[in-house]
Amino acid sequence: MKRVLKPFSIVLAVSMFSTSLAACSRADVTPVPSAKTNDPGKPTQQQKEVSLTWSFGKDASGVNAKLVKMFEEKNPGIKINIMEMPQKSDAQHNDYVTKLSSKDTSIDVMNIDIIWPPEFGASEWLEPLNGYFSKEELDKYLPGPVQGNTLNGKIYGIPYYTDAGMLFYRKDILDEAGLKPPKTFDELNNLAKSLKGKGGTEYGFVYQANQYEGLVCNILEYFWGNGGDVLGADNKAVIDSPNNVEALKFFANMTQSDLVPKGIATYIEEDARTVFTEGKAVFMRNWPYAWAKSQDEGSKVKGKVGVVPMPVGPSGKNPAATLGGWNLGINVNISKEKKDAAVKLVKYLTSDEAQNFLAINGGRIPIRKDSFKNADVLKANPHFESLYDVFINAKPRPVSPIYPQISDVIQIQTHKAITGGQPAEQSIKNMQKDISDLLAKYKK
Repeated sequence: MKRVLKPFSIVLAVSMFSTSLAACSRADVTPVPSAKTNDPGKPTQQQKEVSLTWSFGKDASGVNAKLVKMFEEKNPGIKINIMEMPQKSDAQHNDYVTKLSSKDTSIDVMNIDIIWPPEFGASEWLEPLNGYFSKEELDKYLPGPVQGNTLNGKIYGIPYYTDAGMLFYRKDILDEAGLKPPKTFDELNNLAKSLKGKGGTEYGFVYQANQYEGLVCNILEYFWGNGGDVLGADNKAVIDSPNNVEALKFFANMTQSDLVPKGIATYIEEDARTVFTEGKAVFMRNWPYAWAKSQDEGSKVKGKVGVVPMPVGPSGKNPAATLGGWNLGINVNISKEKKDAAVKLVKYLTSDEAQNFLAINGGRIPIRKDSFKNADVLKANPHFESLYDVFINAKPRPVSPIYPQISDVIQIQTHKAITGGQPAEQSIKNMQKDISDLLAKYKK
């Protein structure tokens, strides 16, 4: 008998977030009243205009709205309504769960975090897209984002833009001291210590250490960079390893040191970014969007920033970057007519034209390999060329239908360790047990 997943998060989300965002009021398909038949660029009176709603989190750059206009000019028979979601991804997730679990059709195309497709796909909330996108099309995208959207051979989202964690540094400070950016955990610690206070800085290092998804992204880079992992090839927990204990100890010692702001255990992305662009930190772990922010007119570090991969631990071999980014999913419950129009929108948003526009005007990392060779893209984002290997090798977080529960465990136990609530060894053992228990319950 076919088994429909009911993730643990659904019951909680439906009960806690039953008052979700109001849906856009719109007609699904409306006739175009007075189009002229002699205008080939517009639908005729017999044609119908398909109306779609595309939802995404707050877009400060305004690029999404511009892309909508560009798409509508090329597809006059399709109207796109924008629905802005809450800024925090956790709030977006809960609203989507509430809507999709009740077969709501107020959203047609949605931006989904890279960690949601396995959960949403296993719950049969998203349209499988294998039949719409050929292997040749998918091969033009970075492999990590495609992998993150795939569960049991089915792809439930198409990458829109990607992200990868990286290390930003004050190039002016290191150049003046005749030093190169760090490549190892120890080098990062030593440079943060010796350069703190130089060039008007107050801190050696800033990053994201609040108890939320961003903390998982940070600690995974230390786990992976030190040769550790969370799930093995057989989908069993392998988190209890000396490599991960060593990595968590380093991260905890840094968080409890005087090299970082006292309140760093509450920091999310913008907290770290603000400190860094105000010129108060030598190093910062963040996502690529922070590059554009560092070059803004109001930034105190404009023209003084370098970007390199995250460092490698004593037991690791290669630097690691947690795969981030957002993807485009299609509501499985909408009509075929709307699905066909939604596919057209998704194909346009992931086209060369749209991807290059997104990179140049929004500073987003494109998902098409060819965009990294585009002269205009590289002119706007010169660091893209040197960090291409980081982007193409970025690792997705554990691909599992119960990833939200796995994430909760890692968040809680990591935060306890870095704030001094318990030893790193105990946190790692707790992660192993709790994640193993979750996986065992899911299989039943």
